[in-house]
Amino acid sequence: MKNKLLIFLFLCSGTLLAQTRFDYFYLEAEKSRLSGDYASAMELYQHCLDINPNAAEAVYNLGLVKLFLRQDSLEVGIGMLKQACALDSCNPWYLETLASIYMNARKTSAAVPFLEKLAKLQPKRTDVLSQLAGIYRDDGHTDRAIEVLNRIETQEGKSVQLSMEKFTLYMSKEEEDSAFTELQSLCDEYPHDLNYRVVMANQYQLAGYSDKAMEIYNYVRQKDAHNLNLLLAMLSYYRSTNDNERFVQLRDSLLFDEGSTSELRIALMKDYIDETIQDSTKRDSMLLTFDSLLALPQKDAQLLMLKAAYLTYAKAGNDKVAELMKKVLEVEPGNQMALYHLLQYYAPQNNMLAIEDICRKGVNYHPEELAYAYYLGLSLYQQEKKKEAMETFLQGLRTKTEEARPTLVSDMYAILGDLYYQENKHSEAFAAYDSSLVYNDDNISCLNNYAYYLSLRNEQLDKAEEMSYRTIKAEPDNITYLDTYAWILFMKKDFTNARIYIDRVVKPDLTDEALLQEEDLQGNLIEHAGDIYAECGILETALRYWNLAVQKKDTTCTPVIKKKIKKKKYIKSE
Repeated sequence: MKNKLLIFLFLCSGTLLAQTRFDYFYLEAEKSRLSGDYASAMELYQHCLDINPNAAEAVYNLGLVKLFLRQDSLEVGIGMLKQACALDSCNPWYLETLASIYMNARKTSAAVPFLEKLAKLQPKRTDVLSQLAGIYRDDGHTDRAIEVLNRIETQEGKSVQLSMEKFTLYMSKEEEDSAFTELQSLCDEYPHDLNYRVVMANQYQLAGYSDKAMEIYNYVRQKDAHNLNLLLAMLSYYRSTNDNERFVQLRDSLLFDEGSTSELRIALMKDYIDETIQDSTKRDSMLLTFDSLLALPQKDAQLLMLKAAYLTYAKAGNDKVAELMKKVLEVEPGNQMALYHLLQYYAPQNNMLAIEDICRKGVNYHPEELAYAYYLGLSLYQQEKKKEAMETFLQGLRTKTEEARPTLVSDMYAILGDLYYQENKHSEAFAAYDSSLVYNDDNISCLNNYAYYLSLRNEQLDKAEEMSYRTIKAEPDNITYLDTYAWILFMKKDFTNARIYIDRVVKPDLTDEALLQEEDLQGNLIEHAGDIYAECGILETALRYWNLAVQKKDTTCTPVIKKKIKKKKYIKSE
C-alpha cells in the first residue's frame, strides 16, 4: 500500500513539473510574440507542444503566427486553428478567429459550422447571427436564413429591418401570405406607430395590390392626416397609377403647407426638377413654384441654393445665379458656397467694392479661411486704402492656421512687402519678402519686386541679380521682369549686357508711334532704356527714349527726367 502511494505521488509530481515547464515556455513565447520576435515565439510554441501536444492555446497561437508570417501554406495555419477548435470546442475566440479568416477569404460556407457553434455558445451575439443569416440568404438557403432572423428577433424584438428582410425572403419563395403576415405581425406589435402600416401598404402597392394599399392608406389618413411617410407614399401611389391631377394637388399642398420642413420641400422640388429635365414643358411651372415658395419667409437658404444649382445646370446665366446668391447671404450671411461664388463672379469684373463687401463677410464668419483676408486686402490696396490693406494682411497672417495654403501666405507677405516699401519701411519690406520666399521660394512676383527694390537702394546687387534672373527664366517674355534684370545690370555698371536685355523691352526697331501705342510699355521702362543707352554712349537713342517716356504721361517717370533731356545726360534720381 505504501509503495502504491509513493508511485502515485511520483506520477503527480511529474505531471505538475511538466505543467510548470509548459507554463514557463508558453509565457516566454507570448512575450516574444508581443515584442515582435516571431521566430523565437514559434520555436517556443513548438517546444510547448513537445511538452503537451494537446495544448490548444499553443496550437492556436502557433497557427496565428504562421498565418501572419505567411509561413508554409495557408492551409497549414488554418489547419492548426481547426485543430485548436477541436481541442477546445468551447473557446469562442478560436471559433470567431477561424470564422473571420474564412469570411475574409470569401469562403463563407466554410465559416458556417464555426459561426453556428459560436452562436450556440453565445446566443445573445446577434452580430454572429446576422452573419449567418447573410450567408444563408446568399447561398439560397432561405428557410435557414428566416430561422436565424427569428432567433435575432427573439433577442432584439421586432423591427422594420428584420421584418422587411423576412418579407423579402418569403417573397423570393413566392409565399406572399407568409410575407404579408410578417408585416401584419409588425403592425400588431406596434399598433400606435402608423408608419409600419404605411410600410405594409407600400409593399402591397409594389406587389400590384393597389386596392389593399389604398385601404391601408385611407386608414392611416383617418388616424393621422399629416403623417409624412403616408403623404410621400400617396404621392408615389398617384404617380404609379398615373393620377397626375391628384399627384400635383398633393405635392403642391405639401410644398405650401406651413408645417412642411425645409427638407421635405427640398426633396419635393428635387423630384420636380427631375421631372422638368425629363419633360421640358414643365419648366415654367416648376420655376413659378420656386418663385412662389421663395416669396415665403425662408428659415434657411436650402431652396435658394437648389434653385441656383438648377439655373447653373440650365445655363441660365451668371447674373441670375449671382442674384440668388445675394439672397442666400441675406438669409445666411456666412454661407460659404455663396461667398465663394460671388467672389468668383465679381473678380473678373474688377468690382473692388463688391469684393470688399463679400470678403468682409467672409473674414467675419470664417476668419480661418485666409483667402477672404487676402482678397479683402487686395481690394483695399487697389482702392488706395493702403493702411487698411496692410492691417488686413497682418491680421490674416496673425490668425492663419496650419491648413493655410503656403502659396497664399507667400502672396500675402509679398504684397505686405510692397506696402512697407511704399511707406519707406525698407527693412520691414525686405523681411516680409524673405518670409514670402520661405513659404514659396518660386514666388516670381515677389522675387522681381524684391530684386528691383534692392537695386533701387543699390544693396545686395548679386542677390538681386540671382533673384531677377530666376524670374526671366520662368517668364522670358515678361517685359517687367526683363526691365528689372536690365536695371540691376545697369546698377552693377554692366551696361553692355543691360542694353541687350532692355532691347527686349523697348525694341529699337519699332517706330515712336508703335512704342507709344503699346499699353504695357510704361514710361519708366522707356526711361530706363534711355538711361542705359546714355551710359552706353548712344546719346541720340537715349534722348529719343526719354522724350517718348515723357509723352506717355502715366506718371511713372522719375522727377529728373526733364533734366536728363535738358542736360543730355543720365542723372541719378535722389
